[in-house]
Amino acid sequence: MLEICEKAGLTPEADLEYRRKLAVMCRIVGLQGSIGLFGHISYRIPNTDIILITPGAGTEKTEVRAAEIFVFDIDGKIHYHPGGDRPMQIPAEWRIHTEIHRVRPELGCVAHLHAHASTLLGIAGKPIVPVYSRGAIFGAGVPTWDNPRLVLTDEMAQSLAVSLGDKIACQMRGHGSVVVGDTIETALVACTYFEENASFQVEAEAIGGAQALSSDEIRDCGKGALMIGRLLWDFWERRVVTQGLPL
Repeated sequence: MLEICEKAGLTPEADLEYRRKLAVMCRIVGLQGSIGLFGHISYRIPNTDIILITPGAGTEKTEVRAAEIFVFDIDGKIHYHPGGDRPMQIPAEWRIHTEIHRVRPELGCVAHLHAHASTLLGIAGKPIVPVYSRGAIFGAGVPTWDNPRLVLTDEMAQSLAVSLGDKIACQMRGHGSVVVGDTIETALVACTYFEENASFQVEAEAIGGAQALSSDEIRDCGKGALMIGRLLWDFWERRVVTQGLPL
């Protein structure tokens, strides 16, 4: 067990369970097609400054294991670097996670996605707007970080965090997106609906135009929308487990 986890009062069993949960999240979002060669997800262990982050480029995201999860602190120090038979690549953009978790301590999970439709809308300079009922969770707006570059410096991470603000998603023009949640389950809801809404928006534009939800529809459809997190998590976790690959 890591010293940082011991100091935080985590048992070995709890430490392993948090890593396993992030591995499951990574596999789910990989199965959804929102991360692949690139993209990564972080999970802040509640009531600590411990940030778990999935491996970087070159890792098959639908096969990530608990033992392959990086352990950072909020200042960016690596406390655990996976090794052994399958050495992992450090996520080049780890600052996305440490900075957003720093300025938004209420968050449990931050996902940097490379999903197709939401990235396409950013490339086209089109804002993501709610166009179907589940997309109502983005009714407060989806800002855009107007920079296609990799987030490799503290200054860039800070700029991205400012663009995200208090929202649950932010486009990264010509790059991807950041989607967040106060728990890992609500982050899964947001990741799922973000790309679904973007896909419907792109396809609707191609056949005559996407009709955005009205403010009243956003209010009504958005009520309790994030509360489906446990149900959605269980649905997708079953798919991960039935793959039969060790976690």
